[in-house]
Order: sequence, then structure tokens, then C-alpha cells
Amino acid sequence: MIEFCILKALKIDIHPSRPPTIKEVLCTPPLQNWLKVNTDGAFVKTPVKAACGGIFRNSDGICQGCFDQDIPNYNSAFYVEIFAVILAIEIAANNHWKDMWLEIDSQLVFLACKDVSMVSWSIRNRWNNCMDVTKNMNVFVSHIYREGNTYTDGLANLCLALSSHVWFPSVPDSIRAEYIRNILGLPNFRFKSF
Repeated sequence: MIEFCILKALKIDIHPSRPPTIKEVLCTPPLQNWLKVNTDGAFVKTPVKAACGGIFRNSDGICQGCFDQDIPNYNSAFYVEIFAVILAIEIAANNHWKDMWLEIDSQLVFLACKDVSMVSWSIRNRWNNCMDVTKNMNVFVSHIYREGNTYTDGLANLCLALSSHVWFPSVPDSIRAEYIRNILGLPNFRFKSF
């Protein structure tokens, strides 16, 4: 307050910054008899390593399984996020899960679900195969802010320590607390500065 008085006494105009907007981010369960899968990718630069993961949940929020996959050859964060979606669709198809809500925190991947030209040529064939598989499924794709996808982010980061594909029949202990917060409907918050 003293600094403010000094500036005012010196007739210096101050332009205080606007406060950030705060948005509550909640994760919603899927419809009855549907599965919801949240996916995410992670990578580190030193040493260069990438991984992705996803969590399948039923309409009660109960985990039906999780996957982690290391990605040895990647060229961007977008590639890693796309790969997570590909794996989620392949797993759903292999398990004959026909009604699936795919929720992703990458706006670019969300847009790629509508425009195949955005997908790298190196995985476009696999992406096209997945899009063909979804024609025999009920698939709803939506975007969620990162703050609402924290447990999936933790799962993808867990895989950075692994070196293969891993299927977990239940939620790993390392992300259980965040997962339970989500099931209980506790919000996360997104802060946006102007």
C-alpha cells in the first residue's frame, strides 16, 4: 500500500493487471452402458522419451482398465497425443466396446478427429484404420482442459519409467488419489490471465 501511495504522490499512472479468470473444470461420467476413455501423452527432453496413456471408465466412474505405452519414435507432442487416441480406439475395438466417449485434452487432436490431413503421414494409415473401426461404433469425441485430465496425465507420466505396453486392470496406486477426487466430483480449476 505504501508503494501505491508513493506512485500516486509522484502522479505516476498505474495500470494494475486484471485478475485472472477462474474456471471450474469437472469431469462428467458417460451415459449408462457407455465407456469413457481419457487419453494423454507425455514426454521429456533429457533424455528424450515419450509415452501415452488412457483410462477406460464406465457410467459409474469405475475403472475398466488403463493402458500405458512408451513411444520410441516420435516427432512431436501432437504425435504422442494422436498415438494415445489410436491405442484407445484399438483397445476398445479388441474388447468389443461399441459405445465410447473419447475425451482428450489436446485441442489439435480434437480437430484431427475431424480432419485426417492434420495427422502425420508416418501414422496416417493407422489413424485411418482407427477411423474406419469407429464407423462400426458409437463414438463421441470431446475436449477437456488439462486441469480436468490430471489423473490421465499422471498415468502417461508413469509410463515414462516403463519401456513397453502395459495394461492395468485397475487404477495404479500412483494416480489413485487424483482419480478418486475425480470420481467424487471434486473440481479442478483453470486460471486464465489476460
